[in-house]
Amino acid sequence: MTRQLNIRSDKALVAARGMAHRLNESTTRVVLDALRRLDRKTERIPTYEELSKRDRLFADRLLALARAGRSEGDPSASSEHDYLYDEDGAPK
Repeated sequence: MTRQLNIRSDKALVAARGMAHRLNESTTRVVLDALRRLDRKTERIPTYEELSKRDRLFADRLLALARAGRSEGDPSASSEHDYLYDEDGAPK
């Protein structure tokens, strides 16, 4: 059974319709996606204990790779890249 949701805000309606148009989606789909994103329960990241056995094994392998990379990496390595940009932040 289809139910109806009334939006009583012109701004909300314009925003929803505009986003639907830009995304080539229905207004219903845009509103539903936005509501799902706001719902913390559906976006919550599961704890390690909540993962399936298969997912825990995968996570363990990824963590082992990260530990190995840390131990083999150059400790003097940096993410400093200022030499690539001028004083205004534009690329040299």
